Amino acid sequence: MSGQYIEYHIAAMGHAWGIFRDGTQIGVREDEVDAIAFANFFADRETLIAPVPVRVTADAGLHRALRELRAAA
Repeated sequence: MSGQYIEYHIAAMGHAWGIFRDGTQIGVREDEVDAIAFANFFADRETLIAPVPVRVTADAGLHRALRELRAAA
């Protein structure tokens, strides 16, 4: 943990998405929407007990995938 905030990060891992909490992998999801839901669930719960801010970030691959999903909708 950085001391200033707790970070949940979603990153591409081949054909899946890895979810990391402060650099430690805590999960893998094949669907990008499931990865976002997973990270947000734990980040939301942690805001109730953490003495520092909590944030969810994503790599460029997830941002690109979300743009493609929006364009297809």
